[in-house]
Amino acid sequence: MRNTGYLVSLLLVVVCSCSPTDSAENSENWLELQAMASLMDYDLKELEDEIISLGQYTESLFEHREEWISKADQSKYRIKGVAANAAPDADSSMSSLYIPDLGQDLNAVMEMIYITNPLDSLFREIVKRRSVVSQVYFNSSVQLNRLYPPYDIYNMLEPDLDVTSFNFYYEGDEEHNPSKSAVWVQEIYIDPVGRGWMISLLQPVYYANKLMMVLAFDITVNDIIESYINKSNKTLLIIDATGTVVAGKNKAIEALSLPPLKNHTYTQTITSDSYRVEDFNLFKSKSREVRKMASDIILAGEKMYVLNDNGEKITIRAERIDRLNWFILDLNLQ
Repeated sequence: MRNTGYLVSLLLVVVCSCSPTDSAENSENWLELQAMASLMDYDLKELEDEIISLGQYTESLFEHREEWISKADQSKYRIKGVAANAAPDADSSMSSLYIPDLGQDLNAVMEMIYITNPLDSLFREIVKRRSVVSQVYFNSSVQLNRLYPPYDIYNMLEPDLDVTSFNFYYEGDEEHNPSKSAVWVQEIYIDPVGRGWMISLLQPVYYANKLMMVLAFDITVNDIIESYINKSNKTLLIIDATGTVVAGKNKAIEALSLPPLKNHTYTQTITSDSYRVEDFNLFKSKSREVRKMASDIILAGEKMYVLNDNGEKITIRAERIDRLNWFILDLNLQ
């Protein structure tokens, strides 16, 4: 996912923009933070381009729907109850299909399966090529979920879920997304198929002015930690526009008076059932200074804050990730 040439150019631009009077250390600190924020934004734009292209291809499948239905391999998926190709005995080259028991039109479901079978190879290729994308899928109003990599549907999902009732569907519908464009579910949420806390990128697919499905890429908090946070030796924290911690290093979590970490690390905490988003919100910190810092950075747009709390002095630099309205904080613990 990294674009090395872009990153080198970005670093050069930031270096050249620094004032000659800046200290070397200060320039270096800002350089890395600005580069990371810009790189994340660039990577997110690449994902948007990817899902838009996938959406256009999917629309073309519906434009030739009769052809795809007529030549479909109708034996490719064997539906048992509410699922097909479910783990642990799934074919890893194929998606899993979830068909909730809601009394829907099964003929419409089967047609949707046949039309969209060509998506399996594209879903698989995207997950392989895009390191931060943990799963690719769509949810359709005919009550069909097609998701890659395959997962254990029978043990993970109730048999009668309405796939259109979740934010990874309705945030992409015409009411919430009238522009019919790619849209991010910016606030983290728990993945119903067991991959922990995540964000999603959505792309609606229309045919004959009717919403046929919402495509989605999922990025887990673990993906963000491994792909960005752990690549730096700085004490970093990513928060969203509500002040909730999206990802961060353990030292940063502890320094801002957030709850004690369970299971030793934040990475393990956010994948456990005991994690609560509200416990990791800076506006709800027990420290008045932390709450003020969150207000100054998120609401007032400040890029630097010196936190004096319990005798500790922490210099905090902040950069905004524009595409998600998130903020990367660099905590200099003195």
